[in-house]
Order: sequence, then C-alpha cells, then structure tokens
Amino acid sequence: MWLVLCEPEDKAAMWAYTSLKERGLAPIELVAPRSLTRSERSAHRVEKDGASFEIGLPDGRALASGDIDGVLNRLAYAPVEHLVFTSRADTLYAMEEMSALVLSWLECIAPITVNRPSARGLSGAWRSAAEWTVLAARAGLPVAPLPLSSSLPAGPHGDATATTTARTVVVLGERVFGAEPVRALVPACRRLAKLAGTDLLGIDLETDARDAARFAAATTLPDLRIGGDALVDRLHEHLTHLPARSR
Repeated sequence: MWLVLCEPEDKAAMWAYTSLKERGLAPIELVAPRSLTRSERSAHRVEKDGASFEIGLPDGRALASGDIDGVLNRLAYAPVEHLVFTSRADTLYAMEEMSALVLSWLECIAPITVNRPSARGLSGAWRSAAEWTVLAARAGLPVAPLPLSSSLPAGPHGDATATTTARTVVVLGERVFGAEPVRALVPACRRLAKLAGTDLLGIDLETDARDAARFAAATTLPDLRIGGDALVDRLHEHLTHLPARSR
C-alpha cells in the first residue's frame, strides 16, 4: 500500500495522487491529517527492534505501518483543535501528546517517506528565513542580504525597489524540475536539498532585469505541478524503488 498524506485543500498533492493512480501505483490511499488525529482506535508499539502502529480511521479504513510500502508526506501540522477540556492545562497537554503521537507514527514509516518527519516539522524541519538563507549560501546559491528587525517584516530580498521575477524550482532526489532558465544553479539546488535533509524541496529564485538569479525562499511543501508529468514520473519511480520493508 502507498499513501498520500495531505490536506483536502492541497491541490498539488491531490494532483500527484491522481497522477500516481493513473500510472498504476496501487493500492494507493489518500489520508487527511484530521483522519489521523480523530482516529477511533489505534495501537502504537515501541519495542527494541523498532516501532509499529495500527490506526482505525473514522471512515472505516485501517492503516498498519507494516502494510505501507511508500508515503508522499505533505503534513504541515497535526490538527488537534478538537481536543478541548475544562482545564486549559489539560487541553494543552492533550494537544501536545496527540501531536507527539502523530510524529511518532510518521517516524515509524520515515525510511519509506517523502518527505521524512523531523522534530521541527511533520514533513521536514521548519526553518526561518535566516536559516534557509544561510543553508542556501552554503549550498552555493547566490543570496541577498537578509534584513532582520524587531519592528519591520523580515524577508529574503535585499533591495525592495529592484524589479524581480520569481521562479520556483522543485528538487526530487537528484532531479531538478522547472530550472531550464537557471541551469547553472541546478547543482547548488541539489546541494541545498541535501543540506536540508529532504528528498523533495521547492526553491524560490528571484531573477532581476539582467537575468541574474538568487535565492529567495524554500519550502518542503512545493507545488508539485511545476514539474508536470516528468516530476510525477520520477515520483512514481522513487516510490516504487524504495527499500522493501520487513513484514
């Protein structure tokens, strides 16, 4: 079984799910984060040789970690707003525990997941604009000075008056999609994804009037449609060639 974990409003993930299904990836299931946090029953076992889970979803489907062959993970957060108790302290405790449980479930299937969870984010580590800019510079991407202020919004653009054109490229493994006009930056884009520890990364680039491109932002939840059929073909190949799990 393969999974696509995403919000129903995530059009890019829905497109990927439909495209993967059309390419014969089966069985493939679409699971929303609310289904996980509102599960009617679950079992989570952490043992010396690993961890596993079994979840009964509200719609009657069942998920068992041992049955999952690969995952496209687009979870930004664990919806826990329904956990409301009389005491605020109890409410916050329940929310923290449920969020930790979802992270632990994802960690069970992390080796076969695109993108893997992190302690700083369910689909990869959340990073501030400053952290992304530092990583981008280390990867060899041109970057602009990043103004940081307690009173003004921080942003990746050093010159707010300059006329720029935005472009997003998507890195999946060793492939970079949407980068034809900025081919010289492809190796640096690959390096940034590796430094970020993620299989799938969207990178926003600014191109000025002289066609000079520089890093603007990055996300672990890019619009997959940017890569079109070529990207979903590569995603299909990636998912079907993941290491087999022991049953």
